[in-house]
Amino acid sequence: MKNLKTLALLPALFAFQPAFSQTDAHLNLSDQFPASGEKISITYSPEGTVVDGKNDIAATVYYLDNKDYPAADIDLKQDGKLLKGDITVPDSAKAFFIKINSADLVDNNNEKGYIYLVYKDKQPVRGAYASEAMIFSGLGNNLAKIKADNAQRVILYQKEFALYPQSEKEYGDIYYFLMALKPENKAIINQKISGLEKSTDEKDLMLAFNLLKSTQQSAAADSLNTVIKTRFPAGSTVKNEMAMTIYREKDLNKKDSMFNILISKYPETAEGKYTFVGYLSAQLAGAYLKKDDFENFHKYEKLIQDKSLLSQTLNGVAWDWAVAGEHLDDAEKISKQSIDLLDGISASPTVLQFASPKQAKLNQQNTYNANADTYAYILFKENKPKEALKYMQVVYDRTPGETNSSEHYVQILGEDGQYAKAMEIAEKSIRLGQNSNILKDELKKDYIKVKGSDAGYDQYLASLEKASKTKVLDDLAKTMIDQPAPLFALKDLNGKSYSLSELKGKVVIVDFWATWCGPCKASLPGMQMAVNKYKNNPDVVFLFVDCWEEGDNYLPVVKKFIADNNYVFNVLLDEKGEDGRQSKVVSSFGVGGIPTKFVIDKNGHIRFKYVGYTGTPETLVEEVSNMVDMAGNPDAALAVPKISSNK
Repeated sequence: MKNLKTLALLPALFAFQPAFSQTDAHLNLSDQFPASGEKISITYSPEGTVVDGKNDIAATVYYLDNKDYPAADIDLKQDGKLLKGDITVPDSAKAFFIKINSADLVDNNNEKGYIYLVYKDKQPVRGAYASEAMIFSGLGNNLAKIKADNAQRVILYQKEFALYPQSEKEYGDIYYFLMALKPENKAIINQKISGLEKSTDEKDLMLAFNLLKSTQQSAAADSLNTVIKTRFPAGSTVKNEMAMTIYREKDLNKKDSMFNILISKYPETAEGKYTFVGYLSAQLAGAYLKKDDFENFHKYEKLIQDKSLLSQTLNGVAWDWAVAGEHLDDAEKISKQSIDLLDGISASPTVLQFASPKQAKLNQQNTYNANADTYAYILFKENKPKEALKYMQVVYDRTPGETNSSEHYVQILGEDGQYAKAMEIAEKSIRLGQNSNILKDELKKDYIKVKGSDAGYDQYLASLEKASKTKVLDDLAKTMIDQPAPLFALKDLNGKSYSLSELKGKVVIVDFWATWCGPCKASLPGMQMAVNKYKNNPDVVFLFVDCWEEGDNYLPVVKKFIADNNYVFNVLLDEKGEDGRQSKVVSSFGVGGIPTKFVIDKNGHIRFKYVGYTGTPETLVEEVSNMVDMAGNPDAALAVPKISSNK
């Protein structure tokens, strides 16, 4: 373990160095050396930050303990121009960071974040520097827009090991992966691999295997993997490979058989100690449910200890049946069960890692909204509008700006004969930019019911669509940004290279996606419609950058997915990044989750960043089209006339 030449620096060099952001003028702690169990007061000045002048500034603290990763909401109180609050550092915490935000606006302290170490006798506790390194892995970017920085992570791990040599056993895996990304560290990595291969500990051998893979020593890696599985036939490597094989298996009978072999070979997995058992059980339960095999469904239902996961499984099947108009009686039953499960855990929602109590409650409410929307829609399909409204009213009141809930609410109101109210909600929704075909179709039906004919309807709709367009463009203009796009050159599925620099003078849409990503796949039909719309426009280019795929042999998987769905896309393959994943370009764009789309203007500047997918293909096409048009003429876009949404 003494092969780290850079660790020759004296531990004293780091021992009393506080985290750099502790002295920042905007956020200060009452104790610059916070200790475990200590109550700390924080003082925040929003002046000059992105949240300056906002009335809804919130704060969340995320604790890193290398186990549970709890989070807590900070109750901020106004004190003149300052905001003050208190936190209590958990006994297990090694470091923490604080997120300050107003809705989607986050004060990320110039991308450095507000990061703090935990101390004992004014010396960072063991694991403090390693925990800070984890924040710069992309975790901080996902939660608080802190810039990922692998170079900084290496330095922090070196500080950790210099101060606490015993920490290398606990945190060395990640450190050596980072080191392996640099060719100049080849000798150090090979020396480490050589030492690990002599170990009798499976974990050490697995690290050696992964380091061989990350340094493209595939033959040696495969050979060592065989040794590991032979030497540890009931170990983690064999178990994890079995689980992944089961997860990917499409044949239900084979999946069932392999799963039962897994839990018989590893009986502790059936007790819920390993999360993959829950997900595999949910897969099997959902698959049997779709086949109307309730006996096997109930068999696997019992193995799903996470009731939220079971609820999601039930809701997914119920929604598919509702959309298809099939098995509505069964769909109603399992949809109601999914809601009842959530009601049963609503008093104490599951608190996940990196989720504060407030966030956990919001997550559960969002899940309830989705499931209740499904249940109401099923009741609507069964011609039970009054029962449906009991649930749909709650969902709509909570999500008035969400297109699907507006559509279902209007449909159910119309089915219940409340034509005037349905017309009112549809009109309001369209004015707010929810200009979907379903809403317009329902509006016309209700208009005729209320007015007695369709006389004047076309002019009425045109005025609403004009207001909708203006409102959408007004809101969109407020989200425009202006920053240089990271340059990249990637190859498509046939090996042809595409360079962003060569596309200057065109509006470019870069869509980051993956074949395993549900929201990505849901968005692609709408993106195909957008591609079709601009196919004859040489000044608009769509690039679909496939990223974060599993394993190394993903090219055939991506090709098959595109071919099976008849997509006509320019699909580019992201390259391996510093984290060892297929992530080079997606990381350079600072993407924390996919799908994420960037609209780049003719000068190579990012004008829009669009994260996630909700709504319909039609609304997605409209949103993308508006971004493309505005990016093509940004000066005119910023001069969009304002219109009141209540006119």
